[in-house]
Amino acid sequence: MSSSSQSDNERILRLIGAIVLVSQDAERYLKITLPFMGTEDASLNESLKKHEKLKKRTLGELAGRFVDSTTSDSLDFEQHLAYLVATRNQVVHHFNETYGERLSSGSYQEVFDSLETLLANLKTFRSVVEQLSLAVFEGLRDVTFRGTPEYGQMATLCASFRARVAS
Repeated sequence: MSSSSQSDNERILRLIGAIVLVSQDAERYLKITLPFMGTEDASLNESLKKHEKLKKRTLGELAGRFVDSTTSDSLDFEQHLAYLVATRNQVVHHFNETYGERLSSGSYQEVFDSLETLLANLKTFRSVVEQLSLAVFEGLRDVTFRGTPEYGQMATLCASFRARVAS
């Protein structure tokens, strides 16, 4: 194997790894946020039960629930999120079928471009749901935990989360 080919393969592996990790982050943030969105029973206890039910859900299921729970009537938003999840799934679950022919023909740059675009879009989505998660935690701090012994712990947690999001 030539060093150029090895270098190209390593770059692809790094991009795939980043795509997996970023999409897992987005999935985790959706699991935090969704129990508090569009719900009739907004009690903490009910939200924690809903969170428990989401533990084994896939990114696709969570993204669908996210779209359903928003007030957006934009078909573009729904289609963009569906495309993002489908493209991520193609990379993670069907990489060779998706890119094998291009790689065999030496079209590495096309593959790099595709993977880098997906990664950038996933990072943007992760950032959005991360911000929503922070808003959920700060809302819990300011409403549910205000005046309780746990308020200080929640304030510390929120400050730590906010600092991590800002970095």
